[in-house]
Amino acid sequence: MEVVIAGDIIGSKKNIPDDYLSVIEPILKHYCKVGMYQIYRGDSFQGWISSPQQALYASLHIKAALKVKDTLDVRIAIGIGDINLIDKNIALSTGSALTRSGELLDSLKEKNQNLMVNSGKSLDLYMNTALKMALLSLDHWTANGAAVINEILRKPNITQEELGHKLGIKQATASRRLDRAHWKETQELLHLFDQYYKDINDDTTP
Repeated sequence: MEVVIAGDIIGSKKNIPDDYLSVIEPILKHYCKVGMYQIYRGDSFQGWISSPQQALYASLHIKAALKVKDTLDVRIAIGIGDINLIDKNIALSTGSALTRSGELLDSLKEKNQNLMVNSGKSLDLYMNTALKMALLSLDHWTANGAAVINEILRKPNITQEELGHKLGIKQATASRRLDRAHWKETQELLHLFDQYYKDINDDTTP
């Protein structure tokens, strides 16, 4: 099963485009198959994730990178299914992963939830409930909290000492900011998504 993420920038009208385009494009380029992403309408995007299990990782990386600036956030829909690639162009392609991500993104504002998944499986209910609970923290990352999460997602093996040096703060301060941003619990959520993806691949129920 393939994974597509689709997103809308929250707060785009309060910022100049370069404030968010320069943030999201390198992340999309990193996590997506070569050339398989697009930014459209100026503040919306979609991308075919090269390693499906990393869909949530990529989504949280985008969120953290944007929330470093207080006035920005993002809604992201994760669609899981198949993709029929047409002319090597994600914008022209079809498939359930694209349809599910697009339809879900259109409904997120109404659902009042900034991050959800749709694989067409009953297991989505459990993952989306976990995401809803997690967003009670993630949606309220401060700029400082988002900055440490962004760096640790960008370089997973970075030490807290290196993290502090990168951000110009003490190691103890970096540690406190990770705790306040609930990094340990976020890691558990990432592991949960990995298991969820394995389970829906093994699930034979409609």
